[in-house]
Amino acid sequence: MSDFDNNPYAASNVTDDFDFQQGQTPVKVPDYLVPSILVTIFCCQFLFGVLAIVFSALANGEKKAGNYQKALSHANLAKIFLIIAVVFGALLALYWIVMIVIAISQAQVMP
Repeated sequence: MSDFDNNPYAASNVTDDFDFQQGQTPVKVPDYLVPSILVTIFCCQFLFGVLAIVFSALANGEKKAGNYQKALSHANLAKIFLIIAVVFGALLALYWIVMIVIAISQAQVMP
């Protein structure tokens, strides 16, 4: 047996996103917290972005508590709000681009 096998911090011994209890299969719960924060900041979608942050945090809490079914449910809701925030952010950016182009074209037409 090597020192690597006795190391509790070795890569093979780390079980961050998985539950390896006897008789259970590993469950991977996605973490949408960082993308939710980035979308909230950069897409200016405070309502849907904050909802995505809240459900991501709830998913992380449930994952740490061992409630993987609830954690997956919260993670799926966070993903849905994340997608909605990205879509509305893209539509908002497109709207502002169109408005700026119209304003510039109107300014060039008037003497």
